[in-house]
Amino acid sequence: MYKVKHFIIYICIASGLFSFAQEKAPDLPRFSLRMNIGIPKITSSEQYRHSFSGVVTADGSINYKLFSNFNVGLGYNYTYFKCQKYFRDPLRDNINTILQVQNGYLKLGYDHFFSDNGFAVFAVNMGAGQGKYGSVRYKHDSLMGKTPVEFSNAFIEPLIGLYFIVDPNFAIGAHVSYNYSFTKFDPLYPQFHQWGPEGYTKISNKWNMSMITLGFGFYYGIGKTQ
Repeated sequence: MYKVKHFIIYICIASGLFSFAQEKAPDLPRFSLRMNIGIPKITSSEQYRHSFSGVVTADGSINYKLFSNFNVGLGYNYTYFKCQKYFRDPLRDNINTILQVQNGYLKLGYDHFFSDNGFAVFAVNMGAGQGKYGSVRYKHDSLMGKTPVEFSNAFIEPLIGLYFIVDPNFAIGAHVSYNYSFTKFDPLYPQFHQWGPEGYTKISNKWNMSMITLGFGFYYGIGKTQ
């Protein structure tokens, strides 16, 4: 909930900047490369939060400006999670199960200049891909191969950011995003129902997998401005 409040505050600040638009906004190149990296924070299912923590998420996209700084792009996203400290404790089970999620996505966005060298980014990513658990440890060898370790993933991710131009075709900035997956966490896949702390199987798992990410990124315009 704490992160959600910060997400809402960030939106309000960006919306305020949006209202102070320049009458004549600078032109950006028709094509652009955008890359982001950040630390994801799980915000959904309580059981999912008790199972994994985000290490890093990174994405890159190639974009095409349609008109008036509206743009569309295609991108790739990678996210890495590690199991929570309880599972990794060498005095307990010494489990090091990981989760890797890879997605392709379509980006729809708008760049809004609030000064000669600063612009806000409003975008939404929509895509699908696959999640895979690694280093899964089974309590009995007979359980190996009985449950899948991969799952399909579809998501939608609104994003806002603030960027500042440091070179005619290059800008750096920060962003916040909320990634909502249409997939529900299943503790059977990583076998955590076998290893979890007392009461683990009774922890609430009502919501789908989702996360908030705070991160940094850069924009590179390909070619000359229009």
